[in-house]
Amino acid sequence: MKCPRCGKEVKRLLALSRADNKTMICDECGTKEALDDAGLTEGSSVRKSILACVGRGSTPQERIRANEITTERECLDGN
Repeated sequence: MKCPRCGKEVKRLLALSRADNKTMICDECGTKEALDDAGLTEGSSVRKSILACVGRGSTPQERIRANEITTERECLDGN
């Protein structure tokens, strides 16, 4: 699926755009919009650190899903 904001191919669109409050966009674009609203402009070291986490797939949504998968496997294994 393609993000309408950046055009990048992604597995799913999980963020709601702040621009129109109805368009679903990729995590990275959603994070960028939130950082813009928070006043963290391009070039900010904090912004770069946050975006690096998104690029690694360590968003809250990704961590929750990873925990769910681990829990499911443990249940299936009887742990």
